Amino acid sequence: MKEIFSPFKSKEKLLQIVICALIFIGMAVPFKVMVLIKGLTEVRPVNAVPIVAGLLLGPAGAWGCALGNLIADGFGTFSQASALGFIGNFIAAYLPYKLWHITKKRETPNVKSSKNIVKFILIAALAALATAIIIACGLDVLFGMWIPSVFWIIFFNDLGFSILIGLPVFIVLTSEESTLKITLPERCPKKGMGKSDFPIEYLLLSAVVLSELVLLWMISLGMKMSAFPLMAAVGGISMLSLLILLIRSDGC
Repeated sequence: MKEIFSPFKSKEKLLQIVICALIFIGMAVPFKVMVLIKGLTEVRPVNAVPIVAGLLLGPAGAWGCALGNLIADGFGTFSQASALGFIGNFIAAYLPYKLWHITKKRETPNVKSSKNIVKFILIAALAALATAIIIACGLDVLFGMWIPSVFWIIFFNDLGFSILIGLPVFIVLTSEESTLKITLPERCPKKGMGKSDFPIEYLLLSAVVLSELVLLWMISLGMKMSAFPLMAAVGGISMLSLLILLIRSDGC
């Protein structure tokens, strides 16, 4: 939990939050005119920012994206749903950061191998799915607004732009010519990973992946969380597992 709020204790990280937020706003506002669902979402190339900001800047990137999205909503799409957008964009950036370092190898994020390219794409897919579930199902459960197209638009916006724009930008920013200082997890055991920690991280990850896939299947069948207790239960498992995975601060 301390890692999530650590950027607010550093001037350097605060500056990163501001810069990230400004980039997010600068990319989001011009596309507000390309509305897909009035008052809720539009074509969003800016969705390429969270995965890049998260992998490179960690918590600071996540806060920058969340705040940037909230401010950008003020230019035409601000509503009760903006709170979900804040949470969704925070997770869209912070989850990739946590997932990349879950093996605790403390490897600097890069896509210099085919293995890491696949890793980037899988992380992008999981983060996009998590964000879409949080926002679309949140609208359903909290505000009684179930709009299936919102789920699919958010999912494909996030995944598509993360790969088409985010990946090339990530390649440039992690090249040998780049001088960007990449954020790594704060806590890293000096003697290596404890045997008891490994299963916990992967158990949580498995719970998140499986529950999100089940929710994806249910949504594709036309189900909505507010009307199906089983779906709500799966959603609860997904959110709880995701929350624990995100706040654990012992990974490297």
